[in-house]
Amino acid sequence: MANFQFQFIDTPEQLEKAAAAMAACPVLCVDTEFHRESTYYPEFALLQIYGNQQCWVIDPIALTNLDPIWDIMRNPAILKVFHAARQDVEIIFKEAGALPLPMFDTQVAAALLGYGQQVGFGNLVQRITKKALAKGESFTDWKARPLTKKQLEYAADDVIWLMPVYQHLKERLEATRRAEWLEEEQQTLCSPATYQPDDNDAFWRVKGVNKLKGRHLAALQAMSAWRERNARQRDIPRRRMIADEPLLELARRDTLNIDTMQRIRGLNAGFIKRFGDELVICWQQGMNTEESSWPVVEARKGNTSGTDLRLEMLDTLVRLKAEEGEISTTILASKSDLSELASWGYRCKGEPPEVSCLHGWRYELVGHDLLRLLRGEICLHLNPKTGMPTISPCVPPL
Repeated sequence: MANFQFQFIDTPEQLEKAAAAMAACPVLCVDTEFHRESTYYPEFALLQIYGNQQCWVIDPIALTNLDPIWDIMRNPAILKVFHAARQDVEIIFKEAGALPLPMFDTQVAAALLGYGQQVGFGNLVQRITKKALAKGESFTDWKARPLTKKQLEYAADDVIWLMPVYQHLKERLEATRRAEWLEEEQQTLCSPATYQPDDNDAFWRVKGVNKLKGRHLAALQAMSAWRERNARQRDIPRRRMIADEPLLELARRDTLNIDTMQRIRGLNAGFIKRFGDELVICWQQGMNTEESSWPVVEARKGNTSGTDLRLEMLDTLVRLKAEEGEISTTILASKSDLSELASWGYRCKGEPPEVSCLHGWRYELVGHDLLRLLRGEICLHLNPKTGMPTISPCVPPL
């Protein structure tokens, strides 16, 4: 909307007036621009907000105090709309000290309505409004000042066009009785714990974690927690503290000291001199962990031909249900969920595995039938008239 008038806010007086206008809006569309290439935390560079036919583009670099805006974000009477909200919410949570609740994530809503998993904003805008958004500023340096009019218009469009997308998706969710599904899907997004992860869980992000087990995995856990704490304190990327490859190699070792560290690729002399002793202590703590406290990486179950066939049948059922419900197959049931079900389905003994597709709205839409298929209560066959797979009750053998 190149002709739409937005306000650029870079003084405290402008900010107070903008916040007063925002307070009268029942719904606000929100977006942020940031960089994260050289820091642990995102570098907050721009904040865009739209509501009641008004758009504000706020400069957090010029304004050191954004408390009037954070009060708006904390206001439970105002719905905050985002697209792919995770990183925007992370910034607001860090700056405001609270989550911008209630919220509506259009990317999550779109997945529930068949637009595909993790659909991009420009794609979604075009499919819903037929408007093709400009892409020329997607790699702009948002920290540079002054920002050009073209850059500001690009930033403003991200919230101006978010409003009709939200309105369309909201109507579709209500018409299809899926509004409660969105609440369920956003539980993690709306939890403070999401933005305050436990350092002891950082090792799960290390590339190659599945190659370790036992005390070596405990050593990786201890050293990864050390890396997380130090990267956060210094506000640098984890990889700049120490990359995954040398971290994994340290954890693999049966013995570790400064001398052996010097023979590991990716660890320079300066790093070893400064941090080597600390890492050795962390490694020792992990290696000395009691067996009962070792982290466990679930072993991959070997696929037999029967498991493969069951997996294909389950996948076919999911695709049928996804087509009927006009929803993405991947949000309905993940491949890992179906693999666990296929392995359990050999004899169907004991309780089914704890997988997402057997809970909440997924269970109603597909989970119940997945269990019935594995238990032989329903079957899949080709409809001779349509040539498509069809679900029907199983006929018991004579």
